[in-house]
Amino acid sequence: MNQLIKVIPVGLFCIFSLGCVNNAPQLGGHVAKLKTEQVYNPNASIDNLGFVPSGSGERMEGAYQTYTGKKDSDLKGTDSQVLDSFAE
Repeated sequence: MNQLIKVIPVGLFCIFSLGCVNNAPQLGGHVAKLKTEQVYNPNASIDNLGFVPSGSGERMEGAYQTYTGKKDSDLKGTDSQVLDSFAE
């Protein structure tokens, strides 16, 4: 009986201490979870490789001229204004 009185408090202490176990995720886990939930399709760049828009880009000519500051007379044929600026 005397031994039972010593074992019961130790057993209760062990059971109650299990309730204090921290099950928190790792540091930064919440932010990583939010980031993955906000991305609709993480493989979008790979899935859309086959979809190449058709056309020569005539609709964007005005936007390119405004962006680069070059006019029609500065361009030859279908020269890319953006790629030329990277080559310099």
